[in-house]
Amino acid sequence: MEAALSVFFICCMSVLSPLSGVTDGELRGCPPSPNCVSSQSMQYNFIHKIDPITYTTSRQVAYERISKYFHESENIWISEEKEGEYIRVIFFTKVFRFPDRVEIYFPEDKQEAQIRSQSILGLWDIFANRRRVNQFRELLAKE
Repeated sequence: MEAALSVFFICCMSVLSPLSGVTDGELRGCPPSPNCVSSQSMQYNFIHKIDPITYTTSRQVAYERISKYFHESENIWISEEKEGEYIRVIFFTKVFRFPDRVEIYFPEDKQEAQIRSQSILGLWDIFANRRRVNQFRELLAKE
């Protein structure tokens, strides 16, 4: 019974995880469940940590590439966009339509994008968030 309650609370924590957005130049942290990755996650580092996405173009060009990708893709709903700085979207998986929240923040002083990707439902994402971040790396690596 205690194990079942523990699993239930961990699953609920992914739904009730920290709010999205940028605070003091950083994306919010990940919940303890292993269904989230973040380039700025210091807590639960070994589970959630990924490297930021670096790019060689200007900040504006990198932002426009990501924004264009989101606007032209299906199964994506853009929930917030601050021109040239921040974008938050909800991905819906093709088969079961599970929602995943993705946030990308482009700090002014670096040629890198901070990213956070989290499955909103469920306890584990079967590495879907890490694969998604790698797709964005490839998109921004194009010259």
